Formats: sequence, C-alpha cells, structure tokens
Amino acid sequence: MGVAAEVAPRIDVGGARPTRGPDGVAVTLFALTALIGSSLLFVMEPMVTKMLSPVYGGSPMVWSTSIFFFQVVILMGYAYTHWSQRMLGARGRLLIQISLAIAPLFLLPFTVPAWSQTVGSTSPALWLLLTLTMVVGAPIAALSTIGALVQRWYSSSGLPRSDNPYFVFAAGNIGGMLALLAYPLVIEPMANLATQARWWMVAYGVFIALAVACGLVMRFRFAGLSEAPAGTETVPPEQVSWARRARWLGLAFIPSSLMLGVTTRISAHIAAIPLIWVVPFALYVATLIIAFGLRNQRWMTPTVMAAAISAAVVPWTLYLHRGLAADIALCLALVLVAGLACHGLLARDRPAPRRLTEFLVIVSLGCALGGAFNSLIAPMVFNWGAELPLVMTALAVLPLALRRQPAANKAWRLPGIEGLVKSFVLAGPLLVVAVDLNLGRYWLIAIAVAGCMPWCVLAVSRPRVMAVGALLTTGALFWYQTPDDSFRERTFFGAYEVYSQGGWTILSDGATMRGYQYATLPIRSMPVSYYGRPGPLGDLFANYGDRSKNISVVGLGTGAEASYGHARQQIDFFEPDRASLDIARKRFGYLTGSQADVDVILGDGRVELDKAPDGRYGMIILDAFNSGAVPTHLLTREALQLYVRKLRPGGVVAFHVTKRNLDLAPMLQATARSAGLASLTGDGDVDPLHMYQASTWVAITRTDADLQPLRANSQRWKTLPTGGPVWTDTQASPIGALTSE
Repeated sequence: MGVAAEVAPRIDVGGARPTRGPDGVAVTLFALTALIGSSLLFVMEPMVTKMLSPVYGGSPMVWSTSIFFFQVVILMGYAYTHWSQRMLGARGRLLIQISLAIAPLFLLPFTVPAWSQTVGSTSPALWLLLTLTMVVGAPIAALSTIGALVQRWYSSSGLPRSDNPYFVFAAGNIGGMLALLAYPLVIEPMANLATQARWWMVAYGVFIALAVACGLVMRFRFAGLSEAPAGTETVPPEQVSWARRARWLGLAFIPSSLMLGVTTRISAHIAAIPLIWVVPFALYVATLIIAFGLRNQRWMTPTVMAAAISAAVVPWTLYLHRGLAADIALCLALVLVAGLACHGLLARDRPAPRRLTEFLVIVSLGCALGGAFNSLIAPMVFNWGAELPLVMTALAVLPLALRRQPAANKAWRLPGIEGLVKSFVLAGPLLVVAVDLNLGRYWLIAIAVAGCMPWCVLAVSRPRVMAVGALLTTGALFWYQTPDDSFRERTFFGAYEVYSQGGWTILSDGATMRGYQYATLPIRSMPVSYYGRPGPLGDLFANYGDRSKNISVVGLGTGAEASYGHARQQIDFFEPDRASLDIARKRFGYLTGSQADVDVILGDGRVELDKAPDGRYGMIILDAFNSGAVPTHLLTREALQLYVRKLRPGGVVAFHVTKRNLDLAPMLQATARSAGLASLTGDGDVDPLHMYQASTWVAITRTDADLQPLRANSQRWKTLPTGGPVWTDTQASPIGALTSE
C-alpha cells in the first residue's frame, strides 16, 4: 500500500503571496483551538455519563452506549463540514455555522431532564440515546463541525505545515487525552457536577472566541483572493479508490470496537471500579496522537506484527487467566498495540489535505460502526463478550497492509535467531498461563509447545498463516465458550451465568459471584453465600427484620433475602432488569419458597422507593454493589435521607458492600455522620465448607440508640476509626474508596 502524496492544492493569488508575518502565532492559534475543542468534547463524555449513569444502575454499558452516541454525532458533524463545502454557498455555510455555535448556549449548563428517570425496561439503550440527544446533542454537533472546519481552514491557509495539517488533528487528540485523564483525577474530586457544568460553559465560550479568531485569520490572510478555477491547480487532484476508502473504514473500526470491548471486560469481568472506563479510552486517543503527530514511523512494522500475533494468543490468555493486575495490564497493552498498529497504518495512508474532511468522515464512520457493534449489536447476538475476540481476530490481517509479503514462488526456510526470539516472546503469555493454571495437565502444555511455538515461528514471516491461525484459535474459543451445562444471558445491565458446581447452583455476573443455592433439600431453603444466618445479615434480621411487617430490598440477585421472610410479612424487591427477575424465579428457589408475600418491582430502587409511603418499612436492604459498576446514586447523603424517611421508628438501613477494589464502608459511615445518622460496620467470615462467604455490611439508623441491639448481641459490629469521603448527588469521587486488592 503506497503512501499518498501530500501536496496541498495551490491558490491562485495573481502573483501575490500571503504575508507570512507572525505565522507562529497563527499556527499556535489553530492548534490551541483544536486542543480546547477536543478537550471540551472529551471531558463532556465522562461528565455526562456520570450524570446519567445512576438512572441506569451504574451499568458499564452506559459508557459504551454514550461513546457510540458521541461517535455518531461527531460523524454527522464531519459529514456536514465535508458536504457543505460542495452543496452550500459561503453565506449559507456561515449562517448555519453561526447557528450551530450559538444553539448550545441555550442548553447550558447541562441538566438531566426529569423524564429521563423513567427508563424503558425493554430498551434502555435506546432510551439512553434519546436522553443524550436532548441533553448534549447540540453541543457535540457544534464542537465537531467547528473542529473539522478549523482543520479544513488550516489545510488551505498557506501557513507552515499546511500541506500536512494532520498535526492539528493530533493536537486536538492531545487535548482529549489530557481531559480524559484529568476528569477522574482532578476535575471530579475538586468540583461537583453543577460546578463542572458551569466551568464547561465558560470554556465553551472561550472556544467559540478562538474559532472566530481563526476565521478572522483566514479572512484577512486571503482578503481579495479567490480559489483557482477547476483544473488550474498545479497538482492534479488525488484519486481515492473505494478499496482504499474501505481500508480506512476497517482500520478505524478495529481499534474503536476493541477499545470498547476491553472497557467492558475490565469494568464487568476484572475490576468494577467507577470511571476506570476512561483509561482504555485515553490510551486509544494516545495512539491517534502518536500515529498522526510523529513523522518517524519506524515503530509501526514491529507493532503491526505484534498486534497480529496477539490475535491468536491473547484471547485464550485472557480466557484462562484470572489475575487482576495481569489481566488489566494485558488488556491495556492490547488497546495500545492494536491502536498504534491500526492508526499507524491510517496515518501512513492519509490523503492530501484536499481530501481531509472526506478522510475524517470515513474514519469517523468506522469508529461509529465499531461503537454500534459493541453497544447495540453484540449484546443482542452474543450471550458472552464475544465481540472482543472477534475484533482481535481482525488484527491478524494487518501485516497484509504492509506490502512485505514474500514472493509466491519463494521457498520457505526457517528464520534466524532473531525470528526465534520474536516467536518466543510473542508466544510467551500463552505458555506462562498454561503452565501456571494447568500444572499437571501435561497434554495441554505439550500442545502449547508443539503447536503454538512452531506456528509463531512460521507466522512471523507469513501473514496469511498468521490470519488462518488466529481464525482457528478464535473458532476454538467460541466452541469452548458454549458449554451445555450452564445458562447465560446478557442484557444492558449485566452478563449473567448460572451453572452447577459441587451440588450448588451458582449465579455470576461477569467475574463476580452474586450468590448460590444448594440444589436439593433440606438445605435448599437456607440462606448461604453472603447472606447466611451466622453472618451480619443474620444479625440484622434477628434484631430488626423478624419484627418488621414490611421489608424492602434494592437489588435482586438470587433473592436470598426472601428466605428470611415469615408469614404475614411483606418483602418488596426493586430490580431494574427483567432478565434478573426471570433468573431468580426460574433457576433459584428463594423467591418461590419464601413464607412471606414477595413482590418484585421493576425499576430503579431509589426512584421506586421514593414513591412508597414514609415510615412504611422496618428494614431497607441495599444489595446492589457487589458486581458491575457502583450505582453511586444509591450511596449519597441525599439517598440516605430518603431511606430514613421511608423507615418506621427504630428501623435500620443495611448496605451490602462486599466488593473487590473498593472499600465503601468508611465512605458510608462518613456520609451517614454528615447526614446526622448513626452507623456500624459488620464483617462476616467464610466457613471451612464454603457455605458462607466473607461479607461486609453497614447498618445505618436515625439514632445511636437504635443500633444498641447490634452492639449488645454481636461483637462483629463496630464503628470504623478512620473517616472517609462524603458522597452527595453532585459529587461522588471513587478515588478515596479505592483499595489495592
């Protein structure tokens, strides 16, 4: 694949040349405008996602769907900028552009409309897209169209490097990456959402002023000059084939889809930490900066080869390995390597500036298609995270784009020591995992050594062998991922699996075990896992629940809390996902076997509880934090005040906060103190037979006297000596709750 000539079409100036003057200031102005515009766009993504995420239970799919929405609107902005140059006159373009720039000012600062609280249970993704359109559609459209226009202006400005204006594109991505990293580390801890929205409005005004300044530079620089008539350019227009456009599309699709696939895997299957989503996205943007900002691309060939080899090695490595730090590092490395490979090939094949906006439109279309595949199509087609290995398989064809294939009639021979070393390094992760997890299963190690190593040696110099090997290994993974003895279902809210092991029926959501139940009587009706009677929940029911007429539980899982119910008692469960309700009713017996009257209300727990009469419940249990991303809106000071209003005198609010990587108990106790409430934390231990799991619960009451039954009857309940952050509806940074587990 050849590199396109990058010569800008000249402007007929009648022998005159634009005065250079302070060119450096003009270059800085254009680069700064692109940087600030991209920063506003990229900081808007986590900010608006955080505003909307509580309504959707904190699901990681909120982030993926939001990214898809941003990609689509950016595509529309680039498409408008491209086609308006051909279909509209200068005055029409100016009027539309001014309207697009002013329209967002009437919608700022951002607010979430009240009607968005009512999530359609059958199509939450479409409901989220509608909400995003109403809240941020206009600002994104303005930023994308103005950003593309600024890049187009620069490409025809005659300023330094205007014959290769892609460095302005790279400058914009630098701003985006810095904004993504700054949001969870700086912006969110410093300011609440209302303040963030006001800051964004001010910065948007600065961006509009800079864009106007860029327009004035173009106006005065070329005053009285006109473009040469068609056919008078000294360099003929570059011809772009449809095959080349399709290549651009594919090279944009792969890293976009892969980044979202890695994000879903990290959030749901490895470490459910709020806003960890921005890390893969920031790496993805960093690869754009490197690819389009650096002229030296000596790194590209080995990066492409490493990405292609990973297509066959990494899917199985991720499937077999379950180490937290190693998994995250491998996933992030995959985003980096694949992004550098694909974006490097895109940068190498970028067209001349005359076709800049067309190139941006096609690249944006590829990104949007990648987002659509992961956010809309894959959850409907696959009941597991199949999109990640599928897209990784596509990496195997990248070496074919390097045009370094050996001649067809050239005899194959073993590579030298360098090739063997490369092969060992590339195959190393799979061999390490096989030895680590399957020690004693010598047949698997023998297959890995006898099959994987020679294949890697051959694939280093044979791209077609690499592609076939990746296809075979992915096919084998698909076959292995469809066991006959388990049930799987994937929805907007989670990826559920029900399977049997050692006589237990187990429910998992991603990498988190949600609970289990013994399959046969007499212990089938016993509450086990995190919910056993010898643990903190048993203490809570013994002291509060058994004497309560009405109990509410936010979060369903297996429905284990229903096993505590007795006659003439009402237990209300609140659950946003209908699929979770079907699993609890059909595959576990806690709901149907309860002696209490059990009702399951579909909807967000906080929204539905707000509809209940004040003082209705003797105990409110919040059990929605041990899988997926944390629904922070259930943990804020305002939420605690709502729960207390729904309690009868002497009642208790109990939070199940057993969670990897996040210690929510100090935060809850600090937030309760700030609301004038009393709290205790109780820990349960795992038993030798593993009927019960280690668990952490926090009990909150109106007064300290209401906690006296727990202190008197159990030594496990205590007040934590250390403080924690206070979460509110407008500011709930997870940084202070992170742990090293």
